[in-house]
Amino acid sequence: MKAETCNLRHLRYFVVLAEELHFRRAAEKLGISQGPLTLAIQALEVDFGAGLFVRNRRNVALSEAGAALLPDAQAILARMESARETVRQTVAGEVGHLRLGFTNASSLAPFFPVLIHDYRTQHPNVSVSLRELTSERQIAALENRDIDIGLLRLPANVPSDISLTPLVEDRLVVVMQEGHRLAQRGEVRLDDLRDEAFIAYPRETGITIFSQILALCEMRGYVPRIVQEAQQASTLIGLAATGLGIAIVPEALRAIRLAGVVFKPLSDTDAVSTLYVACRRMDVNSRARQFIELALSIRSRTSDSLSGIDAA
Repeated sequence: MKAETCNLRHLRYFVVLAEELHFRRAAEKLGISQGPLTLAIQALEVDFGAGLFVRNRRNVALSEAGAALLPDAQAILARMESARETVRQTVAGEVGHLRLGFTNASSLAPFFPVLIHDYRTQHPNVSVSLRELTSERQIAALENRDIDIGLLRLPANVPSDISLTPLVEDRLVVVMQEGHRLAQRGEVRLDDLRDEAFIAYPRETGITIFSQILALCEMRGYVPRIVQEAQQASTLIGLAATGLGIAIVPEALRAIRLAGVVFKPLSDTDAVSTLYVACRRMDVNSRARQFIELALSIRSRTSDSLSGIDAA
């Protein structure tokens, strides 16, 4: 077959005529006149170098060459239709793969499992892979096209090609041992913590909230005295329970229930942390767009009961 002349339209005309074995009926089924149908069959016969039909004034029948071509022609058309459907489903976000980055304590808060469950339920033919990454590493993974969506806190430097949409805003709270001198207060100020020992995330891990807490303290004229570092939110809270020091985390981490620990809200108006959903600005695929839309929808209907995701 000469690819430059034989095309899918000619094959479709051939298949319909092979099924009808009547030029007028085939032309009517195709919605064309008999002239274009005849020309298309003639073009195919030239391409294949063989007559595809045996025809006289009264009858039309497949030739031996036509009978040999028919199964392949039907398979080609079926494959093309399957390809069209695959493309349609991909563009519609019904199939494919969604790669999601999230920070390390996301599964501890209600919002995250609701979001993942609802997306997988609504898009059962989309495979979802989850990668636990700090906020800074999510930005790098988005730029390198290693993930499609990120759930992150705001890093210091965000490239212009990354789009950030605010998702959830958390108040920051202080975690302390129940016998701490501030444990009986309703709220605590950042100024009250200047002489405290802090338990914090390691600076080098790129966990964004460390930089935010440091900046908040420096704005009040002091640098927090860090006596212990921990990479996991649950470890921070567990160490605070020992009385080793206090930790500052988003309010969502109240979900971690541990005996001997109390959470006290910070009264400072700037002591809040925002979770963002991030994606590449120029090439958001349908799956990513639908995930973001679902996240915003869940935020709207659960803003009072599902507050926040994690501390990274």
